[in-house]
This record gives sequence, C-alpha cells and structure tokens, in this order.
Amino acid sequence: MTTRYLASIQSMAEALLIEHQLPDILDMKNPATGALGAMSITEVTEIVRRINGRCLTSATVGDLAMDATVISEALNAMSQSRVDYLKIGLFDDPDLEDCLEALKPQLKQLPQPVIAVLFADQISDASLVPTLAACGFAGVMLDTASKRGQRLTQLWSKTALENFVLQTKQAGMLSGLAGALKFEDITALRPLNADYLGFRSALCDQQQRTAALNPDRLEQLRLALAA
Repeated sequence: MTTRYLASIQSMAEALLIEHQLPDILDMKNPATGALGAMSITEVTEIVRRINGRCLTSATVGDLAMDATVISEALNAMSQSRVDYLKIGLFDDPDLEDCLEALKPQLKQLPQPVIAVLFADQISDASLVPTLAACGFAGVMLDTASKRGQRLTQLWSKTALENFVLQTKQAGMLSGLAGALKFEDITALRPLNADYLGFRSALCDQQQRTAALNPDRLEQLRLALAA
C-alpha cells in the first residue's frame, strides 16, 4: 500500500509555492490561531479554484467549543468553499457526547464528507471511533492539540496507533495520523497502513509550524515516502 500524505498550508502564497509538487491532500488551516485554526473562507475558496482538482483539498473550521450549533454553522460556512473534505477538531470536553449526537443530522446534509480530528494528548485510546462512525463522519485523524509538547509517536505506542488505524478502517472510515510528525517517523508509521500521514511543522523553516513552508522540505518528504 502506498503511503499517501497530507501537507498543511496557511495561505495562497504557500499554495502557489508548491503548486507544481502538490501533495495527495492539500490541507488549509491557520496554525497561528490554534491546533486547527481556520483560514478565511474567501482564501480557501480561491485556493480550491486555483488547484482546480489537481489534488484533493481539505480545510479546518477552527478550534471550536463542543457546541453543535457553533460547529454546524462553521461547517456550513466552510462548505461553501467547495473544498473536498471538512475537518473539525473534537476536544476533550464534558459536552462532547451530546454535541456528537446533535451533529448527526448536519453531517448527513453536508455536500462534503467531514473528518473528525482526535487529539492524542487528550485521549489514550480509540474507543470513540465507533461513535464517530455512527454519527456519520467519513474519517478520523489523530493529531496533537498542544504544539509545544510531544509528537504523536511519543504519546501513543505503536500498538495503540495500529489499533486506532484498524478500528477506523473496520468502521469504514478513512484514517489519518498527524501531530508534529518528523520524517524519521515514517519508517515506524508506514507499516500501520493509515490512509494518510499529515505534516506541517516538518515542512517549515526551523520546523516551526507557524513559519514559512519550505518547498525543498516537501520534496524531501516525497522522497522519504517513496523510499
């Protein structure tokens, strides 16, 4: 199985910088405003038009409270960009279960599939995956909420990550692994057969997620995945 990858950009300028070496999924977010900070709908729309189907696209809708009304409004708004996938972070919160139940009708009505993002520094296993499948999510990505802490491979064991991927696939959803991943993590993660590995900081100058994306690093990633 070929390991596909997601690369996150924060602007049209970065999209133009890498448009001749596009990833499998071009993800759009604003890292300056949170783990899943949202870019403006206008800019996301412009990037989607520029890419014009040359690769898949995704966009986050922001670090939001676990309130179904707030999340629904954000999903509806970003849906207008015609991005291929919408992504919403599900933070550890007492209201999460009620929020997910209330989101079910909305997820069925949206024209795009929605990816749930769970945070490996807030949960310890994949027990929420069946619930997410029942709610109508199209996929689950495991990420990290704190961008100053440990990376994914330091937070969860290989066995736990393997179980996450297996449960997600058995539920009929896409699986993704991200969270301050470095190129050296590819060797350990590739055998798990996640649908996608997600990268941002490893592609940036000084490996800082809010710094500028470096196209040379993107080429290095492509070669590392192909090795």
